[in-house]
Amino acid sequence: MRCPYCGGLNRDQSTFCVNCGRDMRIGPPRQQPPSQPVVNAPNSSAQRGYPAQANPPTQSQRGATPVAPPRPPTPPVPSGRRQSTVSHVQTPPVPVVPPEPEAPGPFPPRTFSQLEVLVAAGAQPYTVVTSGVGNGKRKTIRIAYPKCAHWQQAATLFKALKEQLDETSNAIIIQGVFPQQSEVYNFTNGQLQFERNVRLGAQINNRYIIETADGYEFGAVRFVLNE
Repeated sequence: MRCPYCGGLNRDQSTFCVNCGRDMRIGPPRQQPPSQPVVNAPNSSAQRGYPAQANPPTQSQRGATPVAPPRPPTPPVPSGRRQSTVSHVQTPPVPVVPPEPEAPGPFPPRTFSQLEVLVAAGAQPYTVVTSGVGNGKRKTIRIAYPKCAHWQQAATLFKALKEQLDETSNAIIIQGVFPQQSEVYNFTNGQLQFERNVRLGAQINNRYIIETADGYEFGAVRFVLNE
């Protein structure tokens, strides 16, 4: 059946309209032609907009705010249909990277005493990966140790040089790599190049050239000390 108010479709035995919620047992009041004035009878409850009932509303009821009839309950969703649910995806927390330890002295160091302070405070344990002597008695030693701050890389390389120093080699190169990248051809965790009896003007000295990271990384440091 259709609702006499809004024209919505309802079941044949429905009492309230599922569209507008009105009581379909009471039809809408008839509207008189616009040419004739509408005259409300003083005692007619139907013309005043009230549903037909045995007792007309009292004076207090006429002034009260009309209460809309309750809406019918929402019909249950059939079992074959799924209700749409909104799932909230939690964003995984961003891992907090601890700050690098500060150098206990000037870095890059300008003297060997300053470099020794860095060695005592931050040299890392290392493992010798390869060691060999090339042309011109040039010895290359590759060591693996964990990633650390740049000043700790320089300290670890200098510590390895003192422990692997060979008096028969004219030059010794200490290359640092990560443990999981021990087969990399070039260094990735710093490099120290020691050259013996290098002529600088009128003097002959030992030279130490130290680079951190892979030499190209942002923040990489390169410095030279002469002994």
